Amino acid sequence: MFARLRAFLSAWRDYPREEGDWIGKRYKVLSRIGTGSYGLAYRCLDTEENRQVALKQAKPSKRDVGKKMLMRERDILQQLQHPCIPAFRDFFEEQGSAWLVTDYIEGFTLEQLIFEQGVLFGEKDTLRFALQLMERVKHVHERGFVHLDLRIPNVILRGEELYLIDFGLARRIGHDGPVDDSEHGLDQDGLPRRMPAVIASDLHDIGHLMLFMLYSGYTPVPGGEERSWSDELELSADMRQILLRLLEGENPYKDSGEFIRELEQALSASAPGSDS
Repeated sequence: MFARLRAFLSAWRDYPREEGDWIGKRYKVLSRIGTGSYGLAYRCLDTEENRQVALKQAKPSKRDVGKKMLMRERDILQQLQHPCIPAFRDFFEEQGSAWLVTDYIEGFTLEQLIFEQGVLFGEKDTLRFALQLMERVKHVHERGFVHLDLRIPNVILRGEELYLIDFGLARRIGHDGPVDDSEHGLDQDGLPRRMPAVIASDLHDIGHLMLFMLYSGYTPVPGGEERSWSDELELSADMRQILLRLLEGENPYKDSGEFIRELEQALSASAPGSDS
């Protein structure tokens, strides 16, 4: 019974804001963007500047952990300053909740493009996409941070530009600590961590992101057994080599720059007009 009451209390404290609600006497909720383990995100109208912004709330039920994670995300965003990364706008507390305000990026996530719009990505598409995304990721690395959540919901395409969003799990490179017995463990600040705070973690994520793109055009054999990606996908030698280095630990890339150079070489080596 106590566990049920505690779960009910947490859900009540984290009850989402509705369309039309006001936050901080300045931001009017237009819609909810999503809900994560430690926060809730909204698309809002900044009534002082008459522009749409994204507001992320640290879940009150997560108490200090949620607030610390949001503060860390704020501090990281303030140091990135890139046109294709949402800019920090504001940070405040209201009625026991911490709020982070950033640019709102309108567009389609890679997840929406693949699973809702049915966009198919060939090898050249995937190489171009990865190369553009890595320009943003390399910028993050050069500022001394790793993103640690480079998944298809966190990459947005707007027009011809890619945007990298959601730095909620980002950390300074090398900022690790002892791992406890929880699902993801804690870092040295006592905050949840997903993967080691090293560049290799981001590159491994990019490998999985590229697989999602390449699988967009894959049709499984009815009744066939599930096989590994290297058996299921028909890939060029260059693409296979790239994925093996990203995902299988075979001669891993030393840094993001080396990976970018190999992407450029693979793209230039592909036959003109082909998209195998």
